[in-house]
Amino acid sequence: MKKYALKGLTLALVLGGASQAAMAADGEINFIGSVTDNTCPVVVADLNGAAGAGDVTLGSVPATSLATAGAVAGGGAFTLTIDTTAPGCSVSGKKAVVKFLSLSGNAGASGQWIGLTPDPGVATNVAVQIKDATGKDVQLGLESSPYLDLTQPLRFTANYIATGAATSGPANAKAAFTVDYQ
Repeated sequence: MKKYALKGLTLALVLGGASQAAMAADGEINFIGSVTDNTCPVVVADLNGAAGAGDVTLGSVPATSLATAGAVAGGGAFTLTIDTTAPGCSVSGKKAVVKFLSLSGNAGASGQWIGLTPDPGVATNVAVQIKDATGKDVQLGLESSPYLDLTQPLRFTANYIATGAATSGPANAKAAFTVDYQ
């Protein structure tokens, strides 16, 4: 009886090992991040008077103003203010760059702009473009121009940009940002 149990256990171990060896990788995951020596709270402020924290008003524009790809309409200014007085926030001698990532999908030929949230009846062929204080288009996932004085608000503008002939509807978008201190 013990011989059969031992043979059964051996067979189970061999077959179990064979099934593990037969598994193949279906894909690959890259985990990307950083470890920083400082953490600083950042406050988003709309310079157009939006009510909600983190909201930036781009306004209401006619679809005809976004009739061709590349046309720009609406817009608003906003700032990211680093709380340099927060415990553990040390930015002395550093500059910062900002990266934006879309939380509502990418738009544009190379996915460089923020897509609109898929609300019912959403406007089509419209995206949100962000520019830094130098007027440079800040493409998603790429760094803004460097900001040297981190005691001052980091200034940006945003506007609608057409990816084709726009149709009317809600035109809301969401983005996340990271501030990289260098």
